Amino acid sequence: MFSVIRENVRLAPYTTLRIGGVARHFADIDREDQLRAALQFAEQNDLPVFVLGGGSNVLIADVGFPGVVLH
Repeated sequence: MFSVIRENVRLAPYTTLRIGGVARHFADIDREDQLRAALQFAEQNDLPVFVLGGGSNVLIADVGFPGVVLH
């Protein structure tokens, strides 16, 4: 697995409401090559992708997200 991707990351700390379950896969993206690698990982593993910005105006379910969260 590409080093930028972490598994089972709690999403609550990344939202302004501090609510949300666990992301199966989570990628902190700082560079274009990291974005490409994370998207390739999601495609190869047939996983949905969710882009999480600043975390405001978003409510994440307690069950979390079964795919790759790009932050």
